Amino acid sequence: ARERPVDTSTRRSSRPSTGRSRARTMRGVVLALVLALALSTRAPGVDAASASSCAHLGDLSHSGCDDAIRAHGAPFDMYELARSWTPGFCSTSACDTHECARGVMAPALTLHGLWPSYVNAVRVNAVGGRKGGAGDGGLCFWPQNCVKPAWYPTDEAWTYARSNVPSDDEAERAAPAWTGDGLGAHEWSKHGTCAAWVDVHGRVPGYTQRAFYDATFALAESLGTPEALRLATGSDVSLVDLQDMFGGPTKVALGCTHKCELVQAVQCFERAANGTVGIAMDCPCVGVRDSRYDNSCAHSCERVRILSPGQTKCAARDVTATAHTAII
Repeated sequence: ARERPVDTSTRRSSRPSTGRSRARTMRGVVLALVLALALSTRAPGVDAASASSCAHLGDLSHSGCDDAIRAHGAPFDMYELARSWTPGFCSTSACDTHECARGVMAPALTLHGLWPSYVNAVRVNAVGGRKGGAGDGGLCFWPQNCVKPAWYPTDEAWTYARSNVPSDDEAERAAPAWTGDGLGAHEWSKHGTCAAWVDVHGRVPGYTQRAFYDATFALAESLGTPEALRLATGSDVSLVDLQDMFGGPTKVALGCTHKCELVQAVQCFERAANGTVGIAMDCPCVGVRDSRYDNSCAHSCERVRILSPGQTKCAARDVTATAHTAII
């Protein structure tokens, strides 16, 4: 099941000097392309009544499968973009991280990860790369931990290379957990590696590590934080109003604490024919909107609290951040 615990065992003193700043012209081209795709419209994948008819909203746990594209012949067909409401995440985690430090934690959505996933879960055998909790019924909801495909360039890093992570001021605002806490190390190995696979044989080029980071950051930067969400900081809003900030209940999955405090927002995008991020789409009921991790707000919250930085347990602490690793 997806979760994002914090590991504070590794101390961090400052951002590595090896972080390579992106040329703004290059980032601008990628951002403009992804923004155009993200804002494109299409015929809805589900009808208007499907929000209420989706069974088990925010109530189920799902699992992924190791190397599923190659091992089970199952190319992914969508992406999930997960972003944290930073004060909400910091209220559930250790404060000695970069993203939760005073002066860094902001009332904004910041990058968690971009996850290759399946619109419809894939049925697999309980061998050869199967990984998941009991009760999945042999279903795989996303590929993870993919091996290097045959097409991958020999001059591009396959193992995590922090120097490939964007490190300019805009990247810092959009993804402090990546630029300051090293979250990309886990996100690349578990999820990004599968974005390199377009076909089951690994012959058709997908994303390199460098291109995956560029596309991920460009998408997160292009979407930004809904202004209505910023204005709601420090108060509470109805679940319906919060969903409407993202286009409605089929367009977003919202994760909450047991106190109905917003922690995360997940939006869904088609996978284009060449394996890149495509246009925005409805998030599937099964696998995303019925997920306890992705959409717990919809399961138990009529109203959702939008914490401000000052309302978190980290507010009074002036800490030296440490590196943390997420395992989602």
